[in-house]
Amino acid sequence: MNFHDIQAFLAIVKYGTISKAADELYISQTAVTRRLKTLEDELGIPLLDRGRGIKESTLTPSGRDFLSIAQRWNAVWEETQRFKSLGERLSLSIGSVQILNDYVFPALYSRLLTHSPGMNLYIHTEHAIEFPPLVEQRVIDVAIGWRDSASPELSCQPWRQSPLVCVMPGDPQESAQSPINPRRLDCTKELYINWPPSFTQWHETYWPADQFHPSYVASAQLALQIMAHSGSWAVMPLFFAKYACQKGTFAYQYLTDPPEPLTAYILTHKTPRPNVQKSLSIFFEYLKQLDDDIF
Repeated sequence: MNFHDIQAFLAIVKYGTISKAADELYISQTAVTRRLKTLEDELGIPLLDRGRGIKESTLTPSGRDFLSIAQRWNAVWEETQRFKSLGERLSLSIGSVQILNDYVFPALYSRLLTHSPGMNLYIHTEHAIEFPPLVEQRVIDVAIGWRDSASPELSCQPWRQSPLVCVMPGDPQESAQSPINPRRLDCTKELYINWPPSFTQWHETYWPADQFHPSYVASAQLALQIMAHSGSWAVMPLFFAKYACQKGTFAYQYLTDPPEPLTAYILTHKTPRPNVQKSLSIFFEYLKQLDDDIF
């Protein structure tokens, strides 16, 4: 049983005669008759009453029973053709820290979503320390965060670095004019953001935790909102500082003795799932094209 035989049968039922069915299918009457006979021979039953003196073909009792089956068969075939026309559909599970997901990667995700063949994205926002086990378990296919990993199951590669600078309310035009000595900063007005351990170590050299108690905030975005009304300051990555300056009410300055730059690491499993290898290749190709000025 094939689509063309079913199609011929349904056309005869719909248009009443073999000649009209042939016209609609753009084939000869002989071809329609042959397809119908092939279907009847395969089923071992007559489906239509037809012959000399009969102007229109009519369904036999068995033909009436078979009609609903033929219609479902045809619907499945048409749905299969629509599915084929969509082409291959890819998927990728991506994880990153909030500041990268919110301010660096939206352009990347937009490109992936408009890629052909289409790709379903599963975007996770987590703390960097949570990525290694998630990638090991293949819950996430690729993760980008601030922490290195020594897991034997993972591939960990540095991607980009961003200097850490001091951000405060001010005129954006005055940004990056003269570096600030950290000792000149009023530690009572600091909004402390928990960057990687190297930042904590640097911070301890100037403001030991047993002597100074800054205000802790969960994210750079929240720090900006608080800073706008409190005259506070915070240490943030340069790419985010530039974003803050676009608002017109913030400025940033380099530090004379800065902390280590933030390094973003790419984590993938050494043996990724076979069905995401193509998606990973596409992801890394677009990642290379990400504007250097963004980060």
